[in-house]
Amino acid sequence: MAKKWDSYSQRFAPDWHCNLMEQLSDYKACATMKLSEMALALGLPGKIGGHGSEVEAMVRRGEIESVRAYCEADCLNLFALYVRWALLSGRTDTAGHNASLESLIDCLERERASRAHFGEFLEGWRATKRPVPMFLPILASNGKLAA
Repeated sequence: MAKKWDSYSQRFAPDWHCNLMEQLSDYKACATMKLSEMALALGLPGKIGGHGSEVEAMVRRGEIESVRAYCEADCLNLFALYVRWALLSGRTDTAGHNASLESLIDCLERERASRAHFGEFLEGWRATKRPVPMFLPILASNGKLAA
């Protein structure tokens, strides 16, 4: 087993530093998608509150809360994408995947009164028309749905 500092600077060491965009594109060996495109493909809401190219102007206008909301929404998309990648790459199981998303949803519900973009994110995610389930069914060892 590698030690953390043995491979800390290694681009190909996702156990210590995972650049999800690099992982999903196989280090650009295949076509890359933008974070917002991947999020939308998975049924997540994608960009909320603007675009990265607008951040500098928002800061100049003193719209720091708008920048915060924009950045936090990006992080929410990235976290949900990471959880699904962790499942698909064998770093977690279905129960861990679902528990991580349940924890995220609990946080969004708890904080939505003080952070409107959390509620906007959650409602956008719940309202998706894409056939990607938020939670995945847990199968018993016989391949049938667990009780």
